[in-house]
Amino acid sequence: MNLKNKKIIFIVNPNSGKLSTKNKIKIISRCLPTNPDIIFPKTPDETSHLSAQAFKKKHIVVACGGDGTVNLVANQAIIHDGTMSILPFGRGNDFAKFIGINDDKQFIDMLEKPSIYKSEYLELFFKNSYKICLTSVGVGLLSEAAYRASKIPLLQGSLLYTIAALSCFINLKSHSYIVNFNKKIELNEKLTILVVASTPFAGGGMHIAPEAQKIKNKINLLYAKKVSRIEAIGLLSKVMSGNHLGHQKVNNSHIKQCKITTKETDFWAPLVYGDGEYIGNLPVEIKKGKKYLKLLVPNNQTIG
Repeated sequence: MNLKNKKIIFIVNPNSGKLSTKNKIKIISRCLPTNPDIIFPKTPDETSHLSAQAFKKKHIVVACGGDGTVNLVANQAIIHDGTMSILPFGRGNDFAKFIGINDDKQFIDMLEKPSIYKSEYLELFFKNSYKICLTSVGVGLLSEAAYRASKIPLLQGSLLYTIAALSCFINLKSHSYIVNFNKKIELNEKLTILVVASTPFAGGGMHIAPEAQKIKNKINLLYAKKVSRIEAIGLLSKVMSGNHLGHQKVNNSHIKQCKITTKETDFWAPLVYGDGEYIGNLPVEIKKGKKYLKLLVPNNQTIG
């Protein structure tokens, strides 16, 4: 793709990650030295509004933040058939890792030889809201760990989420979930982890769904049955490298859609996290998105 006549807008989350606003501007100026258009929205709603305006004008929008910021921009890119990219400034940056942009050097390389990649995503239908998710949706241990990670300052990446997960093991809980897919109840039991994934990475680079992209037009459902603390620690070490699918208590499958519910009233059981953010409470129905998200990625990059 030729970017010569394209205007690029950098939409920056000033609160994401550990970098100061000054350093974020310096990095963007290295990426696009000639008067880059940089916008600092004050709220998530403003991020969505400014992204929509840019896409309507056929500009390319670069989401400069973490997975939450990327999600907001992506939502508008899908609605307005826009093209976006990512400059990772967040604490997790899982979707940026998926498309092969881990730092500003890789972003600069991408600008020199860009390619368009059409990414699948998840659609989530809650009782009173609709969301999209680019990486994975989790309940149980994954949502509790994401919640605890949001309360830990300074750290980022897989170290942050590993520490958050380990803190959950002190009072490790499994919850009863009912999962409908294939038009019937396929699962009704206590689970420690339940994940629906579109891409492989979650939790700051943990390879939680290594086969997420294996079957096109299907979503990846993974769950771990009730495990002990010792089993959970062993499982966590395998998740880091994506070697957990062979674990006797892990189930991995590809389905068209699913609905997840719970009858538990425990605080943690109904919480749903997606792209590292709290997005709602169960019940939720999850499907593959009807469209595709258009992304600028490095040319000849192996996605995933």
